[in-house]
Amino acid sequence: MARISTYPLDTAIVGTDKWIGSDSQQLFATKNFTANAVAEFINGYNKIESTSLQYLYLDYDPSVGYQEGTISFFGTQGSDVLFSNVTTFMISKFQLNRYTDSLVNFYSAPLIGSVVFICQADKISNWGAFKWNQVAQNPTFPEMYDISLQYVSGPGRFIDEKRYLLSILTYDVSASNDKNFVFTQSTPSNSWVVTHNLNKYVAVSVVDDNDVEVYCSVDYDSLNTVTLTFSTPFSGKAFFN
Repeated sequence: MARISTYPLDTAIVGTDKWIGSDSQQLFATKNFTANAVAEFINGYNKIESTSLQYLYLDYDPSVGYQEGTISFFGTQGSDVLFSNVTTFMISKFQLNRYTDSLVNFYSAPLIGSVVFICQADKISNWGAFKWNQVAQNPTFPEMYDISLQYVSGPGRFIDEKRYLLSILTYDVSASNDKNFVFTQSTPSNSWVVTHNLNKYVAVSVVDDNDVEVYCSVDYDSLNTVTLTFSTPFSGKAFFN
């Protein structure tokens, strides 16, 4: 075999070109690797540093449950969901194949109040813009977060098992100056545990479903979590500032 330096340079790389390397999963046996396969690994396993977050959209499968690094919906919605029909979705606290860096605080600030851009990773024409309104930890699946959104524009859709990129399109400057969070308790209860992720000891006010103010005991479990205790069970909203 000639010295590698003596081979001519290929300046027109195509997907079927090959490199020789070692397969670490097969006792470092010598293997060929195509340019297509290497590109798919880099993209699919989120190995590129980027300001865009990457997720896999998965329609809910009860036999599998909700998975890290995914966007999904509460319950089965189908494999093809128009962005224009989306007002909420569930998102993992981790992006795809990066399971050590929690994004929970990022979902609150700077995203709340901002417009975000979501597009299919390998097809940018499949895109949508949404205003990111609220975030709350899902009480049933604590690794997932419920996001309230307002559709702005875009022809896109969520397609099962496709990868999606999420990034800030327009930042709401006022949100950084006045951090706030609104929590909705839809089921009557005399104890509400709320994760607001404002990273401060918040002022709290509560109203019932008729917008009548209700008084409660507030216990600060941490900078980002409080427990609200009431004398009787009821549903309503809590405002955090």
